[in-house]
Amino acid sequence: MSDAKPILKILIAEDDPNLGEALVSYLREKGHDVDLARHGGEALDLISRRDYSLILADLVMPEVDGLTVLRVARQRNPATLVVIMTGHASLASALQATREGAYDYLRKPFNLQEIEVAVDNAARLLHLKEENGRLLAKLDELNTKLEELQQENICPEAGPAPVQNKDGAYHLRTFLGCYPLPWEMSTTQPSDLDRLLGLYRENLLTEREFQILKERILI
Repeated sequence: MSDAKPILKILIAEDDPNLGEALVSYLREKGHDVDLARHGGEALDLISRRDYSLILADLVMPEVDGLTVLRVARQRNPATLVVIMTGHASLASALQATREGAYDYLRKPFNLQEIEVAVDNAARLLHLKEENGRLLAKLDELNTKLEELQQENICPEAGPAPVQNKDGAYHLRTFLGCYPLPWEMSTTQPSDLDRLLGLYRENLLTEREFQILKERILI
């Protein structure tokens, strides 16, 4: 991951105007693109029109509560991360938020450093997911190319009819063309790790990409 932090598209859903404006100002200073919804209904309207990487939603709001915002946001885009904020923290509400798929749960009052940590962690997770998807797509592409190269090295047709040697034996290789002889056939197929190592040796993967994909395969 580069030193530059990813810029996120963030929605703040908070009915307390002072807290809402403070969060918007703070996160914009950090370079993020931030919208503010002053109640749950406005949050749902914005979610229907824009895609957000991260949503910070108050649990208790007029019109629509934070859990409803969470459900709607994740139904629209399961990749969206939602942090629930509440001044009415309880074990029951925390468990409910977790069951609904909340990424994090912040108890009020909190300081802005806690918000920064939550947002940075979300940015890191989103970046890793994006990079993981890119690497897997690249691996699929490279595997396809490798298979095409292997196919190009296979003879399209068998050779001419078998010819006898001086001792009366046939030239099996000529007869069978490029089909492997029984003793040439491998009894095991290459593993994903073997294929990955082959791509790396062919310089089709960088050292970092190789290490990331190797860890994923081993897991």
